[in-house]
Amino acid sequence: MFAADRVECITEADEARVYVHTADPEAARRILGRVFGVVSMSPAIEVPADVGALRERVVQVASAALTSGASFALRTRRTGTHPFTSQDLARDLGAAVQAAVPGSRVDLSRPDLEFHVEVRQNRGFVFQEVWPGPGGLPLGSQGRALAVVDAAAGMVAAWMGMKRGCRVVVAAAEDGPDLDALRRWDTHLKVLPYRGPGDLPELVRVARAEALFIGTRWIGFDPSGRPAVPVPVFEPLIGLADEEVEGWARRIRGA
Repeated sequence: MFAADRVECITEADEARVYVHTADPEAARRILGRVFGVVSMSPAIEVPADVGALRERVVQVASAALTSGASFALRTRRTGTHPFTSQDLARDLGAAVQAAVPGSRVDLSRPDLEFHVEVRQNRGFVFQEVWPGPGGLPLGSQGRALAVVDAAAGMVAAWMGMKRGCRVVVAAAEDGPDLDALRRWDTHLKVLPYRGPGDLPELVRVARAEALFIGTRWIGFDPSGRPAVPVPVFEPLIGLADEEVEGWARRIRGA
C-alpha cells in the first residue's frame, strides 16, 4: 500500500509490533488505517531502553504539551528483562515530569493528557497519540472468497469479508467507484466479469473461493433466491438498517 501511494518507508517487526520508519507520519496514518489487522498505531520516538534516556525524552515531550495545573498519566509497558518494573518506570518518569512542569499533577483515572512509554527488549518508545486502525484479521490470512459487488451493499459485504481476513475476489458487471474504493483496501484486488447469478458456480471455481459474500438485506429476503454454489454463502448485512449500510459505505469510500 505504501508503494501504491508513493510513500517511502522501511518496515520491521517483532513478535507483537510492526515498526514503520517514514518521513511522512500523516501519510503512514492514512495508509495503515486501511490495513486490516492493525488495531492501533502511534507516532513514536525511539530511544535506548535506559531509564535515563527515557526520562530525558519523556520530560522533553511532556514539557511541550503540559501546562501548570494540568493532569497527566504515564502508561508504561515492558517486555524483556530489565533492572526495573513497569511500575518503577512510571513512578520515576512521573516524578521527573512533575519536577519539570511545576503544578502538574498525576491522575490515572481521567487525565488531561496521557504519555505512553513502551520498553521492548533493548528499545524504548515514547508517544502520546494512539490512532485507531480498522482491526479485523490480516488480509489473506483466512483463505479466499468471492463477493458479488452490484451495488453499495455488495461493496460493504466484500469489505466485511476482507476485514474477516479473506482474500476477496470481486464479481462485478462493470468497474466503477465501488471497486475503486475496495482497491484502496486491497491494492491487488482481482475482478471477474459478472452477468448474473448463473455465473456464480463457475466464478467460484475460477476464483478458487472457499466462500461467497453477498449483500443480501433482510427486507424482501427470499431464502429460495440464495445462490446455488458449492461453498458457504455469507450475508453479513442481513440485520443492518439502510442507514447503517450507508454509513459503512461512506467509511469505506472515504478511507
